[in-house]
Amino acid sequence: MVDVEDADSAVARPADLLARLLEHDDIDRDGFRMSLWSGFYTGPVFAEIERRYGLARDENNVLFSLAYCSPLTAKSISDFLGRPKNSISRAVDSLLKKGLIEAETDVTDRRRILLTIRPAGRARHEQTLEVSKARERLMLRSLDAEERKALDAILAKLMRSAEDWIGPF
Repeated sequence: MVDVEDADSAVARPADLLARLLEHDDIDRDGFRMSLWSGFYTGPVFAEIERRYGLARDENNVLFSLAYCSPLTAKSISDFLGRPKNSISRAVDSLLKKGLIEAETDVTDRRRILLTIRPAGRARHEQTLEVSKARERLMLRSLDAEERKALDAILAKLMRSAEDWIGPF
């Protein structure tokens, strides 16, 4: 295997590497590009949130989920985000220790623990949301208003159709 640092500079450039990969008809072109695009967003966003606010990826995702859909169980968060249960469980434990969320036993089903966001957690979420929004603006700056509207419609349609193969959210 050739180390990227040792490779020809034309191959080592991300745009050139992507172009060479997309020359092949036997790859999942759209899936591959969506995966890369997602990584261009999530990697830097979660690294910056951890650096600035001390929240790991799953901690941030739990806060995000609870900021808009509280109360939730850890299982429902795990299912929705497609993240491993143990990762979400660790994030929940950490957020409880930090005082950013709270947990209460569900009075209708004492086996379930309902999670809600606390005011400090909501404040932290608002801070981290600015990091996400800034990255989104950066990544979509090449699109004009009409293209942004089209992208929004396409993503909404893809998310609605996801229920056909992953089940309802």
